[in-house]
Amino acid sequence: MREAPLESSPATSVEGAQTLLRGLSLLEKVAEGVHDLESLARTLALHKSTAHRILSALVAAGYLRHEPRRGYHLGPKLIRLGFRAYNQLHLPALARAHLERLRNATRETVHLAILDNREVVYIEKIPGKRELQLASQIGARFPAQSTALGKALLAWLPKEHQQAIFVPGLKRTEQSIVTWPLFEAELEHTRTRGYALDLEENEVGVRCVAAPIFNGNGEPVAAVSISTAALYLPEERIPEVAQQVIETAKRISRELGG
Repeated sequence: MREAPLESSPATSVEGAQTLLRGLSLLEKVAEGVHDLESLARTLALHKSTAHRILSALVAAGYLRHEPRRGYHLGPKLIRLGFRAYNQLHLPALARAHLERLRNATRETVHLAILDNREVVYIEKIPGKRELQLASQIGARFPAQSTALGKALLAWLPKEHQQAIFVPGLKRTEQSIVTWPLFEAELEHTRTRGYALDLEENEVGVRCVAAPIFNGNGEPVAAVSISTAALYLPEERIPEVAQQVIETAKRISRELGG
């Protein structure tokens, strides 16, 4: 006669879930900079023996590593998992709800873009709610130096990277910045205020405000902007719109661990 498979009792399941949650909490505390057994146990109100047992299991599984004099630190398996988690993020899908909220708040067209060599590439677009619509398309490319999106990304990159991307004399409109000293000053101003502007530098009659999106390493990996006809974005409206763009970029950055 074949025996029925053993089933775990509700009490065992609850205990297992509790142990799992404690293990995750210990990982978070180690990530926050708590490394010794006594402090880890105290922060989670655990007996030292219980904390040691869970920590030992995490070390054996590769999620933590232990050094006698330095305590517990994040292990190599977490690095691999972190990269896999990051690579599985689909940025447009992750950002879409935030972009739609920005469009609804401003009524303007919203773009999400990344830097590709000397150009920005639109990877998402949320059409605005104005009578005058922009003809931009996902996949469109523009010189990074003449766009708010490009300047938002370049401003937080090393100076040598900025100089390598900048093309002296590139003039898309009469407002384009065509010399390195002026462009360098523009990037410094962008960093100071937290957002970039394109006041008809890329296209006559179109104004844009953009802010950078950062990953978990603090690197600018994308930028978000609102773009609209110049008549909808007079000088006095820019600070209000810029704050909304910055907040949107921050929310997306948090989704990426930034």
